[in-house]
Amino acid sequence: MVNFDDSIACTHYGKKWLELAQLFRSLSLKVLDDRNTVLSHLDAPLFDQLYMDRSSSCLERTKMYEVLAYGDPNVLLSCPGPSLSGIIVRELGSTEQQDYFFEYVAQHKARTCMAVTEPSKGSDAGNPSSLLSDDFELNAEKWLVGNGHDATIGTMVVRTGTGPYSIGVILLTPETLSHPKVFRQLLPVAGLQGAGLSHLYFDKTPISEEHILGLHRRPLERGMHSVIKTFYRMRPCVCAMALGSAQALLDFAISHISNVKARELHSSLQIEIEAIRNLNYRAALRIDDNILDGAAVSLAKACSTEFVEKVVRIMPKLVGTELFLTDIWLQKTITDIQGYEWMEGSLDMQRLNILAGSI
Repeated sequence: MVNFDDSIACTHYGKKWLELAQLFRSLSLKVLDDRNTVLSHLDAPLFDQLYMDRSSSCLERTKMYEVLAYGDPNVLLSCPGPSLSGIIVRELGSTEQQDYFFEYVAQHKARTCMAVTEPSKGSDAGNPSSLLSDDFELNAEKWLVGNGHDATIGTMVVRTGTGPYSIGVILLTPETLSHPKVFRQLLPVAGLQGAGLSHLYFDKTPISEEHILGLHRRPLERGMHSVIKTFYRMRPCVCAMALGSAQALLDFAISHISNVKARELHSSLQIEIEAIRNLNYRAALRIDDNILDGAAVSLAKACSTEFVEKVVRIMPKLVGTELFLTDIWLQKTITDIQGYEWMEGSLDMQRLNILAGSI
């Protein structure tokens, strides 16, 4: 099974993105061997809305991400487009910086990256060891950076000093990423290969002062506050990807259900996913209303990742066990699903955010 049934997909999603999602599904196995397979399909209808986007709302992105992840999350993650860097540039960049970034991505159909995680610090964005010196030389080591190996433009969270307001974000230009003092390596992974997780190393790499984002803003506004807001704006999209994969599994199961008990179980799961989808939409709407409700976003993330893993555990009751040995798409999808918890914060971190929001 590769392509999905449009008549079933239409019961969950509007028609706008389904043609592109169908293309993504058709590439779902090819992308495992070649992350660049999507690049030969950039003239497909609506594809330009991915790499030319500079104004979408959180809710619009959330709905789009779910449909396209229903097609295939690996293809979605390997696509060119502003992605997370686009959100932080919209949040922090000057008019000139925004124009430069978005025009470059649109004209070159460029992949982008946002480098946050460090080998020795994990995803502690508030305490990076990466340093931009007073001489504007970047010494940094980042890993698990999506599209980091192939991106031609992006952003990075760095420290610019020792003070409490010394966390900043810099623009990684094509000249920076191609500098001889930059090392980039694609990391081997078992699932979600389309993300292109990479290891990046910068050794006294020169950075222009004009590529520091947010210098026109107060120090408090351009530091961790903006980084946190960016993660809040992206987290519903990760929830949406998990839900898209869960819905794909549930729809896959329909033609294999052979008894009343399995059908009733499937119906209860469908009711549950619709409730979580609405929860995620509500979180995205609050973000769009500039209500930075971290607890609501974390609740949606926790519920969506727990649910998609629950679907994986229940799948043998819906379709039997033989398909787990014979259906390559099913094997791939189940492997991909294990990665969602670690995107935009683990379950434990989300629970802490939920608790903090309830006090």
